[in-house]
Amino acid sequence: MIPARLHALPRAGLSACAFASACLQPLPAVAQDSATLNLRAQGESFDTSQGRSTSTFGHAELRWQYSAPWQNALRGVVTALRSSADAARVTINELSLERPLAGGFVTAGKKVMSWDVGYAFRPLDVVQQEDRRALNPVTLEGVPMLAWEAFDADRALTLVLSNPGRSRGDQPRDDGSLAMRLYRQNGARDEYAVLRVSSCNGLESGLSFSQVTAAELELHASVLFQQRHDVWQTSRTAPPHWQRSDGDNGGGKALAGFTWTNEAKFSVLGEAWLDRTAGTRKQRNVLLRAAQNSGDFDVSADILWQPENGSKTASVAASWKPGPWLFSASLRRYGGVNGATVRSAAVATVRYAF
Repeated sequence: MIPARLHALPRAGLSACAFASACLQPLPAVAQDSATLNLRAQGESFDTSQGRSTSTFGHAELRWQYSAPWQNALRGVVTALRSSADAARVTINELSLERPLAGGFVTAGKKVMSWDVGYAFRPLDVVQQEDRRALNPVTLEGVPMLAWEAFDADRALTLVLSNPGRSRGDQPRDDGSLAMRLYRQNGARDEYAVLRVSSCNGLESGLSFSQVTAAELELHASVLFQQRHDVWQTSRTAPPHWQRSDGDNGGGKALAGFTWTNEAKFSVLGEAWLDRTAGTRKQRNVLLRAAQNSGDFDVSADILWQPENGSKTASVAASWKPGPWLFSASLRRYGGVNGATVRSAAVATVRYAF
């Protein structure tokens, strides 16, 4: 789910033309040797049209980084998952080598790379996509890539060749592509520009910003234009799959939202978005969310409304984090079209960090 603690995004911005001609003075990519291990036990229950189903799983996540000789940095994330429904599996989520190159630093390997400013939906995440509304979020699996980045205190340029040697994949993250992101601080505003070229979607370009307008209020928005796009199709007769959109019309995604947080750490998030890659009558969404933080305790509630089909999905969640422990529970109720298959879902989690 979206994190319970909503904070205003950092102050920053972008002027693409000025940025492209500027000479960046990159900060060194210095790795400090470290290793962290997270262990998680989780139970899930789903009320479906066929009855109630339950499952449990155990999850281990190891994150590490090592300062190798000759200014190299090695970073990795490995996860192991054992579910009551599936066999155990081990995944290398990230494994990359970083080193200085040409006034910046280059990354080769498998890495997670998310780019946009939204909370529930992120149009400019053209390299790495994730389900920002998942009740049971798992560690993201990175994308094979060759990337170069240069940055200073208020500007950054990133170039990414993802899935080198590949054309179109079964999922958008598996497509071969070349992408660029520009960023520069502009007073109280973060502004971004993204450009991506792939054989699957052709040319994609987008802009986003996040601005702190007052001590308690932050505004953000994103828009992405696509030359071509796929649509996520679901039905009762076939597994969910991506399908090329009919016609030659381009696709697009757009988001507008705000966060408001007072001194008592009570937060409100509101977002509305359009996603033309979603299924029919699920492309327009409105989310309203409230959260309260009190030390180690967080509680939140939200509702997602899809005006085209009248569906409303309500969620409540609570978490307590005493020291290295984390205890959390979430409940979600699906209404309208979204509740045709799954009516409700509940998740309880216990996690310990070393």
